[in-house]
Amino acid sequence: MKKILILLLMAAGVIFSANMGNVYAAPPAPQGNAKVNIEDGEFLKKMAENLGINTKDKDSATIKKEIHETLIKMEAKKLGIKTEGKDIKQIAMEVHETNLKNEAKKLGINTDNKDIRLIMKEVFEAKITKKAKELGIDTKGKKMEQLAKEVHEKMIYAEAKKYDVKTENKEINQIADEVREKQIIKAAEKLGLDTKNKTAKELLKEMMMNYPEEVKKLKLLPFHEKVGMHRHGGFKQS
Repeated sequence: MKKILILLLMAAGVIFSANMGNVYAAPPAPQGNAKVNIEDGEFLKKMAENLGINTKDKDSATIKKEIHETLIKMEAKKLGIKTEGKDIKQIAMEVHETNLKNEAKKLGINTDNKDIRLIMKEVFEAKITKKAKELGIDTKGKKMEQLAKEVHEKMIYAEAKKYDVKTENKEINQIADEVREKQIIKAAEKLGLDTKNKTAKELLKEMMMNYPEEVKKLKLLPFHEKVGMHRHGGFKQS
């Protein structure tokens, strides 16, 4: 069951997207050439089958809806949240709030009598500040938006150096794409997959379907995200 859940969480987009923000959602979906299309019938069918969902005569929208609801209920059960008599939006919100408060607790943030949006803001700022310090970025006198942007870019440049990706005269998103593709190809090679004549997208899909635990360990950088409050799920990599 653990393997199944990890596989499904890696799909992103269809999971925990009920207008809750994506700070505590699944790992960010790959972008550009490395993006796995969640409309892919084979991928959706595999996800559904692993959850025991009957896909016969159902369209992709229905299958995604059932996957989404099943995963939320599984996460609720794991967190000890009762689901009986509640609609899926209420359960999803309770899951989100519970995960958020757990994260706040780990960061030493007091959540008593605080609005959930304030807690989210404080968690986001704490994580960005912590990551900035780890990366040696001066935080003095900087607005959080600016600091988040610097953290995001420094993470990408650090990975580019690690994977020998040239950065001169390139936009940050292009660098990010190239780094992600190299991360995926290298991981596929370590798993013994045949990478010849395969794109990063094809390799990632193959890994997600057959080696979900290994994909989760990759901590692929969250590229192409807007630098803004509560949008940095990728900074969970600390």
